[in-house]
Amino acid sequence: MYRYALGVLKSPADAEDAVGETVLKAYAHLAQLKAPEHFRSWAMSILVNVTRTMLTCRKRLELSGDMSLYEQPSSGEHRELWYAVMDLPQDFRQVVILYYYEGFRTKEIALMMKRSEGTVKSRLNRARQKLKTALEDRNR
Repeated sequence: MYRYALGVLKSPADAEDAVGETVLKAYAHLAQLKAPEHFRSWAMSILVNVTRTMLTCRKRLELSGDMSLYEQPSSGEHRELWYAVMDLPQDFRQVVILYYYEGFRTKEIALMMKRSEGTVKSRLNRARQKLKTALEDRNR
């Protein structure tokens, strides 16, 4: 949850706040969960909504020049890829993190983001193209 929130909000403090708020909301509305086996995607749906609300409550966030703030601790050999993901536009970054880093399927992501599965697949495809171009440019 933290990794997704950090990837979307680009602020460790905001990511912590988003995860905390998500846990509180999930606990408060636990009775609404009909199938316990869907808890993970249900909680992530709450997190997607919390981060969306946080983004709309503030103006455009300027990315700090210090990319170490956004670095994943276990990124080692994948550090360059993580930086490229962080440089993606918001809509693309969200689906990439949910799909590749969090392991959700496109159908689950579509439900979380309240978008069609086709939109999610399209954004994933465009994000892959942007990542490929960005990584090729960095390696030249």
